[in-house]
Amino acid sequence: MENYRVDDLNSINIILNSCSKDMFDGLTFVVRPVVGAIGYLRSMHKSYVFQKEIEKITNIDFETREKILDVFSDLVIEKNDEDFIRQLEVKINELNEIKDVFSELDCHKLNIEPKQMHNILSISLRRLDRTIDSIRDEINSMMWDSDEDIDQLLTLDQVFISIQEIIKETLDLPINKSKDSSKLNTLVYSLLYIEAYRRQKVSLEEFQDFLSFLSLYNYKEGKSLKDNDAVFEVLTV
Repeated sequence: MENYRVDDLNSINIILNSCSKDMFDGLTFVVRPVVGAIGYLRSMHKSYVFQKEIEKITNIDFETREKILDVFSDLVIEKNDEDFIRQLEVKINELNEIKDVFSELDCHKLNIEPKQMHNILSISLRRLDRTIDSIRDEINSMMWDSDEDIDQLLTLDQVFISIQEIIKETLDLPINKSKDSSKLNTLVYSLLYIEAYRRQKVSLEEFQDFLSFLSLYNYKEGKSLKDNDAVFEVLTV
């Protein structure tokens, strides 16, 4: 685990601080999916196009990474709508530490076909899902300690479960909808909301309200998918 102030080391922050690189990587997997799919790029004989930029992102030092996450997490206090990723891109272009490398990755992906980009996004989202599984294992192990704040741990665990549900629904989207899906906006926003909570930019009560928002969002999205499936079944009978 990387070094943090002693007064930050309650149970929630121990977990979130220790996995801050995982959270940063997970964010890049969504915003620049090629970062999480280097193996697939090799199979396409295109890894050499992205390798340099991917290495720069994965090797960002602790202080720079924390600065970036701090700036990004400010956005969740300011904005939450379907343009969230666009606003994040504006912020990326203002950060000298990453604007060039993110821009290069964006340019390179223009040479990849939509079906291949869909596969790349799917691979990166599955990597993020596995990362969240590992984080949830840490949360659940702490719940056995009677001295821990179970309420906070349960809330954090449920937020991650809700994020995994969004990932699952995004993976089920067809190629023509996955790239511009509102689910990606909600996914990125959710990851950064956790970062905002880690940095005490939102309170526990606000974090619990956010969990309610995610639960309602997933319920509505799930109901919409079921309704669409029902209509499709009627049309194909």
